[in-house]
Amino acid sequence: MSGANASGYLESRTMKTETPTVKMVAIAADEAGQRIDNFLRTQLKGVPKSMIYRILRKGEVRVNKKRVKPEYKLEAGDEVRIPPVRVAEREEEAVSPHLQKVAALSEVILYEDESYSGAQ
Repeated sequence: MSGANASGYLESRTMKTETPTVKMVAIAADEAGQRIDNFLRTQLKGVPKSMIYRILRKGEVRVNKKRVKPEYKLEAGDEVRIPPVRVAEREEEAVSPHLQKVAALSEVILYEDESYSGAQ
């Protein structure tokens, strides 16, 4: 049974995607005063915070060609180097056959009132 674990559920498969090249971003006046870690969260949507902190810690993100700490506050005119980041995209997981049966039963309920709906 490929792709299924012992309980019969299909395992989540992931695909790796990568932003193609290094991105240089000039900081505008409205982005000034923002912490670099929060700025990167807006630029790298879908990237986990742990990955953002890792690339900051390793010095892959640079501001004005210098390493910065996550607490660094951006200033207008700063040049931010954002490296290519590999992100795992999750495919949809298969729904358990049991859940499909429950959903099918909910669709065939003809009449429901307070005494049968579970609400008291």
